[in-house]
This record gives sequence, structure tokens and C-alpha cells, in this order.
Amino acid sequence: MTVRTSGVRLPAAVTAVLSELSSFAISKLVAPPFAPAKDDPRLADPANSLVLVDLAEKLLKYESNNKDFTGESPTVNDHAEVEYEFFDAKGDKIGQSKGVGQMLYQREDGGFVAYFGEEIRLRDGNVIRTGGLIDDARLTAGEQATITAVGVAGPFRGAVGFRQFRPVVPHKEYASAIVLYRR
Repeated sequence: MTVRTSGVRLPAAVTAVLSELSSFAISKLVAPPFAPAKDDPRLADPANSLVLVDLAEKLLKYESNNKDFTGESPTVNDHAEVEYEFFDAKGDKIGQSKGVGQMLYQREDGGFVAYFGEEIRLRDGNVIRTGGLIDDARLTAGEQATITAVGVAGPFRGAVGFRQFRPVVPHKEYASAIVLYRR
């Protein structure tokens, strides 16, 4: 059996080894430390963290194959492309995002699970990639969602952390936070 990877057909045994190596590397490189090391002050240095809280996201663009903008009638086939502007607590624009939401499946209890991913470009030069699974009903009801965030370019390239967002006005405005740190 062979598997196609990036246009190249690899034998299944090679694909299995690559998968195992990838899994090992991710667990070593991405997993957060259990506790800050006493002899490594990086986590305690404010210059090694990007903590953006009390952010407001405001809708620029929303395109979806589901015509119900309220989010009250999701389907497994839902797909949306979105763009938002980010503002700090003082109301100054600090960046913009482009994202994609894709409904993945419906749980036995009737709820839907979606994947949301985005690229956030901040005015300070940081580019942050986010992604994760979201309980769509809880988010639509006003609960906060938390997904993984990684700096992919700029001063915090390679930093890891999370992004949180909670609807203020569903699909139109969110209260959010972005936290990244270098390890």
C-alpha cells in the first residue's frame, strides 16, 4: 500500500515512520513545560510574552453557505470565511484576521463541533496562526472558546499559546484575548 504525500507516493511503512517522527517532534517542541525551570528565567521575563487582553474584534467580512447569520440553525455542511479587525482596550486598531470555520460533525446529543482557524496579522509585525475545535452551540449561546495560537512570523515567531473569544454580538463582534510565550 502507498500513500500520496505532497504529490509524492510513499510506501505505507515510510508514511508510518514519518507520522511517528512528526508526532514525537510535536510532543517535544510544542508541549508546554510542566513548570518553569529555576535556572531558566525566560517565562518570567515580560519581554518573552505577548499578552493581549480586553480586545474587541469587529466584523469586516462574513461569507457562509448557511444563510442563517444568527448561527441558530447549523448543518454539518456549514463553511464560513471571515475577516475581523482587532482593537485594543483603548479602541486603537492593532490588527486584522482572516479565518475559516468548518462544521465537522454532529454529536449524539445534537450539538455540533466545528474547526475554526485563522491568521492574525498585528500591526507590530507579529503573525499568529490559530486553530482548534469549538462547541458551536456553546459559542453561539455566548460562551468563550479557546484555541491554540502560534507565532508564525514577526517578533514572536515560534512562541506558543492560546486565543480566546466570546461573542458579544454573534458573528459581528467578539471579546477576545491572545497570549503567546517563548519557552
